[in-house]
Amino acid sequence: MSIQDKAWYITDDRIDHSDSVENPARASFASYLLLFFPPFVWSTNFIVGKALVGQVPPWTLNTGRFVVSALILLPLLFYRGDWRTVPKTFFPTLILMSLTGVFAFNSVLYMGLRYTTAINATLVNSTTPVTTACLAWLLIGEQMTQRRILGILLSFFGVGWIVSRGSLEILSQLSFNPGDVIVFFATTLWGFYSVMAKRMMAVLSPFVLTAVTTGIGALFLLPVSVLELSTEHADLARGPVILAFLYLGIFPSFVAFLIWNRSILIFGPSRATLVYNTLPLFAVILSVIFLGEKLMVYQIVGGLVIIAGVMIGTLEGNSTSGKNL
Repeated sequence: MSIQDKAWYITDDRIDHSDSVENPARASFASYLLLFFPPFVWSTNFIVGKALVGQVPPWTLNTGRFVVSALILLPLLFYRGDWRTVPKTFFPTLILMSLTGVFAFNSVLYMGLRYTTAINATLVNSTTPVTTACLAWLLIGEQMTQRRILGILLSFFGVGWIVSRGSLEILSQLSFNPGDVIVFFATTLWGFYSVMAKRMMAVLSPFVLTAVTTGIGALFLLPVSVLELSTEHADLARGPVILAFLYLGIFPSFVAFLIWNRSILIFGPSRATLVYNTLPLFAVILSVIFLGEKLMVYQIVGGLVIIAGVMIGTLEGNSTSGKNL
């Protein structure tokens, strides 16, 4: 089997990890800590985005962060010569990953928020581990364990407890609408990116995968941003806007995506995506620290349940521990 074909047939338990990447059966404590870093950094998007509301339109904001990230990653990619490791037959899949994880995911999520409530959007978005696990089973044959299912259910319940403010009455009064379907579609986009990342990293390193998908995604975003700016005014030369672009490009886009892809390689998409549900928890913590909001008991309870779910679902003895379903 050629290197071009390898990633299309390899399944989760057959991936040949390099010496520089840990096996999930003996992942270090540092790797578990790094697993939480991407959702923590991504939760800062809420604060930065809120500060830029009315100043920078959404597509342009998304474009700015990934252009900054691409300007860091692509020179390194070509300087190191890593671009030569990318088989030409991989580019259709890499383009799809760029369109789903870089270009479309955040934009589709923002579109859904126009037609639904923040509570509904957060609840639907917390189904990301479920959609990712299903896609991982369908596309790369990654097995689902009872521990992982329990972890997903617990983390989902924790998210629900936070967004409903600990009120079952609020949850019982929820009504779903077309916006929720759009948000759910966004979860499948991110799930597809995460699952295909594992498949592509059967051959490519996390750095090469991150650089290529970021570069392609930025190219797709640029014309959309130009079109948006032709109808909406934005002063992009202001100091706070430039600093926001630099922060979003360096941390949530460059560093977080790189660590996320490495975590997927170590833990697999189903286990890694479980920590995605810590986003609301980190958003609460950052809001208390930076926005002066009061920490409530229901937020503490929900946060502890989320953490318990993540720990149960990810701290498996090996990649096939627990009973497969």
